[in-house]
Amino acid sequence: MNDVSFTLVDFIIKGGFFMWPLLAVSFLVVIISIERYLAYRFRYAIDGRKLFNQVKKYMAAGDTHRALETCRQYSLVPLAQVLGAGLSHSKQSIDDIDVAMEAEALHHVPQINDRLGYLSILANIATLLGLLGTVSGLIASFSAIGVEGGADKGMLLASGISIAMYTTAFGLIIAIPTLLIHHFLSSHANRLIDDIQHYAAELKRFIQRSRSGVSLDDEIENSNPSTAKGMAHQKA
Repeated sequence: MNDVSFTLVDFIIKGGFFMWPLLAVSFLVVIISIERYLAYRFRYAIDGRKLFNQVKKYMAAGDTHRALETCRQYSLVPLAQVLGAGLSHSKQSIDDIDVAMEAEALHHVPQINDRLGYLSILANIATLLGLLGTVSGLIASFSAIGVEGGADKGMLLASGISIAMYTTAFGLIIAIPTLLIHHFLSSHANRLIDDIQHYAAELKRFIQRSRSGVSLDDEIENSNPSTAKGMAHQKA
């Protein structure tokens, strides 16, 4: 364990000054990635189909208040809050319902995408810092050529080359995983946003059908009593 720690510290020291900003970038990447993953996996996550099925059952039974309460109990879940906004205007016109859900979605979508953009920026910064370290190392190497004394010249030349190589490698080691993480988390965010758009449109269509007097039996999916319990662990 001590050998591993020494090797890592030695690697950073040999890379020169620019290794420290790169190390700071890596810490930021880790913090943002963990925070966003936990948000998508737990805070914002919900089974949209089960939630919407519960809402439809209460709406078909004429119990709009209970449908609204079902959504409001998930205070941190964007999908539930958007559906709740629509339900709170269910007695108004379809346009008013649409506007209410769109306004709520505009509030939550930026929260879903929050800090994701920082990951792509940090990936670029890591690459550029690695490049800057490379240039710095090459400058030091060329400066060593003019130094008199074979031993000193060789030492300075080797130091400059090591700075160039270490910073380039460390910058890429940070940048490549960061881009992959950004893509992975962006796909999670896009799925959450797609669910909001899909179920908001479905709710509007369901309300339109209920007002037109069309039978809603085909709209109601069979669900067991554990449906609500299956979502209960995601409550705020």
